[in-house]
Amino acid sequence: MLRLRVLGPLGAEVAGTPVELGAPRQRAVLALLIAARGGVVPVDRMAEALWRGEPPAKASVSLHAYLSNLRRSLEPGRPPRAPAAVLVTAPPGYALRLAGDAVDAWRFESWVRRARDAPAAEARLLLAEALGWWRGPAFAEHADEAWAAAEVARLTGLRAEARELAVAADLRTGRVAQAATDAESLVRDSPLREEGWRLLALAQWACDRQADALSSLRRATAVLRDELGCDPGPALRRLEQAVLNGRLDVLRAAVPEPDDERPARTAPQRTGRGLFVGRGAELRAVDTAARAARQGGAVLLVTGEAGAGKSAFLDRAAARLRQDGWRVATGCSPEYEGAPPAWAWTEALGALAREAPPARPEGLTVPLREPENAAAAGRFRMHRVFAARLRAAASAAPLAVLLEDLHHADAETLALVEAAAAVTGVPLLTVAAYRPAEVGEHLLRTLARLAPGAPHRIALGGLPPRDTATLVDAVCGAPVDPATVAALTERTGGNPFYVLESARLLADRGAPVALSEVPQGVRDVLRRRLALLPAAARAVVQLTAVLGLEAEVALLVDAADAPEEEVLAGLDAALAADLLAEPGPGRVRFVHALVRDTVYADLSGARRSRLHTRVARLRRRHRPGELATPAHHFARSGNAADTPLAVDHPLPVADDTRPDGLIET
Repeated sequence: MLRLRVLGPLGAEVAGTPVELGAPRQRAVLALLIAARGGVVPVDRMAEALWRGEPPAKASVSLHAYLSNLRRSLEPGRPPRAPAAVLVTAPPGYALRLAGDAVDAWRFESWVRRARDAPAAEARLLLAEALGWWRGPAFAEHADEAWAAAEVARLTGLRAEARELAVAADLRTGRVAQAATDAESLVRDSPLREEGWRLLALAQWACDRQADALSSLRRATAVLRDELGCDPGPALRRLEQAVLNGRLDVLRAAVPEPDDERPARTAPQRTGRGLFVGRGAELRAVDTAARAARQGGAVLLVTGEAGAGKSAFLDRAAARLRQDGWRVATGCSPEYEGAPPAWAWTEALGALAREAPPARPEGLTVPLREPENAAAAGRFRMHRVFAARLRAAASAAPLAVLLEDLHHADAETLALVEAAAAVTGVPLLTVAAYRPAEVGEHLLRTLARLAPGAPHRIALGGLPPRDTATLVDAVCGAPVDPATVAALTERTGGNPFYVLESARLLADRGAPVALSEVPQGVRDVLRRRLALLPAAARAVVQLTAVLGLEAEVALLVDAADAPEEEVLAGLDAALAADLLAEPGPGRVRFVHALVRDTVYADLSGARRSRLHTRVARLRRRHRPGELATPAHHFARSGNAADTPLAVDHPLPVADDTRPDGLIET
């Protein structure tokens, strides 16, 4: 399945594996076709756009080469000379032919459209997930191109509307404190949109903060007069009168009475990028790090596997810090190539500059945005300017900088993390989140350099059963029986993303399916993680999946078609990637049943049969008294000669059969 991303840096995945999109102008060809939203773009217009009105004489030749390269990347399985099915020729030019959910921007538009008419609880879930697809500005690396301007403006406006709809849904479901926090962010980012001010005043009024609500409405009036020379519209004027006159009927039209929709358990909260539940101890650890940072600076490292909820946790931590008087700036290291160096810091410091403009902005923004200037002036000077900017900002007000996906960070981003950690004597909290299983050489070196400073650390593991139950109930819209929740908790290991996807499957198709199948979103994430493993580790993981949820290392070594040292090296890599764990001496176990099921289901029938045959014969030879397990493997060997061996002890095997036909041994 092909997936394209433009809500942030341009990227593409085929069957969950990132693909290379080539040089900047070749990437621009794909972005331009995505911006056309399936429409045909004539060749001459493409040339004019790509070369900014001055196409060279052989522009068509270059354009043809770019398109050929992209077709090979986007359709790697297409036979030679077969017509392209994705990037097609459509006289007088080219077009992109994809399903509506293949591009994140198209999918985002569809989900926002659904949320407009959905019940409040459903709208909250739709919008939380859809907003989570944004990893930066739309068409980030091409946002300044004339051909992208209209689509960037349209998507940016749609994102602002989605955030407003999410706040309105929070109000309608009684989550007024969260709505107030998110609405503050709305008006800060889009101060000329009156709907944001209206929602902020409503949320503050619902929190018994009438004075703040009136203050916000008057701030809105001042902003609109100063920036646009006009007065607020009738909606804001009517709301101001309602607050002044105590018209609770106006408030209750948007916000129900506190008991209207109170859930049986404590309801999940919504951050900008997903549902959030639990993590009380971890949030208290953020408070501890913040208190230490107020005394002169601190570093906080947040780790967790894919799906552990690091983004939602950072959103909640940011809201908590803001409530405690901190100024918060955030940035994210993009997963795909094409972003400028130190992009996460560019994002964070750009947001900070908008909130608190530096005295000499060129001292920081030029070195970060133009690496050649930084090289000419010297990285040492740039780092000193950078540290001085952070020090000045933190001296004016406590400053927290939150950086996501540090495992994707380039060397310059990591160098600036080290420079920020060296800033002491001011209330500066540097928070960096990453996946420990994907730590590369550069990040490993940075972590080693941070270690002497004793950074604070938070490891986000699986949710406990009670929080898992809260999340499952919220998705299903009603309490789910404890046995099903316990089975989901065991199956997912409490990983919030896996729980969320499995709960959706439960709500749509019932418990038998949810407890046996791997949700597509989870499968995509796991396939990507598996693709990052070296070949030896993938082979070991596949063999382990055939053996079951748990296996003996000695049996793996004997059954593998590779030298012992290669098998052990593969096991080390799979353990480091958090796909396998060691429950006891000489044993390995998949961290989640979902991992095992994904690996097993992706094996070809021929490979699966051969591995079952190999394992069955090995166990029969080494353990002649154990018949049930070899019988299970012989039954799946697909070899007619093994049929008599497959029925030796059928009943014990049948007792262990899962709903999907897999056997846990």
